[in-house]
Amino acid sequence: MNEFDLDADALRRLDLNLLLAFDVLMQERHVSRAAARLYLGQPAMSHALARLRKLFDDPLFIRCGSRMEPTARALALAPAVHAWLQEANRFLFRQPPFDPAAVNASLRLSMPDGMEAMLYPSLIATLRQQAPQLQLRSQLLETDQQLAALDNDEVDLLITAAPLPLRDWHSRRPLFDSGFCSVHSTQQLVLSATPSLAELAACDHVVSSYRGTAAGVIDHLFAGHGLARRIVALAASLMAIAHILQQAPLVSIQPALYHSLFDLHPALRCSPLPGAAQIQIDLVWHRRNDGHPLHRFLRQVLLARLQQLFAAEMAAGQATPLQR
Repeated sequence: MNEFDLDADALRRLDLNLLLAFDVLMQERHVSRAAARLYLGQPAMSHALARLRKLFDDPLFIRCGSRMEPTARALALAPAVHAWLQEANRFLFRQPPFDPAAVNASLRLSMPDGMEAMLYPSLIATLRQQAPQLQLRSQLLETDQQLAALDNDEVDLLITAAPLPLRDWHSRRPLFDSGFCSVHSTQQLVLSATPSLAELAACDHVVSSYRGTAAGVIDHLFAGHGLARRIVALAASLMAIAHILQQAPLVSIQPALYHSLFDLHPALRCSPLPGAAQIQIDLVWHRRNDGHPLHRFLRQVLLARLQQLFAAEMAAGQATPLQR
């Protein structure tokens, strides 16, 4: 073993509290005062000194009247022991302040594309101000890929509308619940202000493929009323749905939280979907990153942006569509 190797067996048998007792004794040169500083009784401090003497095979402190004078061995040990304790205190208990402006790193998010369209602009604008060197990457993941990507460190945070089978090593922050709305173009279809399920079932539908379990929720809702919708088109992107609806006499049923995206198109109307169909929106991450300063910073910024976008929904726990 060279001088830089750790003697694990010797260190295992060492009570590191003894080094703290030694350091305080060096400062106080008095057993009672050292005991008081360590919130110990004098017998416990005397016992610690006896163990130190055995450990170092040296008296370490010699009583001279009311004082304890250090031996040459104690004087030689003192600077290294004090420095070691200070370093241990620094790296164990004093985390350096986190400065997002100094971060040069990359973080990866996964969220539905509609949520990305709503959240990403203000999120990136905020990060450009607070953490200009942080690179943010968003990616679409199918529901059955999300937790595997999280566990394999392929993605850092999920915003998901799917009831994922979370394990003990996953952390979840519930955001809000969302109902649904039907969307159609008033120039392509004439429907009542609040179409019934039967009225919607009579229409042709377009759905987006990155829906988590939303398609199943909606189909179950129709089936519960003895109805079925007729899906004639599937789009990979939610953003394409708005353009499709403006050019074809179709209906699309979407989470109510996306109403503002459809409100950008004057011809489109969002109407509350009858029934109690809901999905829960969650923020999910791996517990290994619970205390990671950069991850905590991003979660805080995300929550602040979400609070601005969905203040009423997060307060009430329900996303509701705007009725034109």
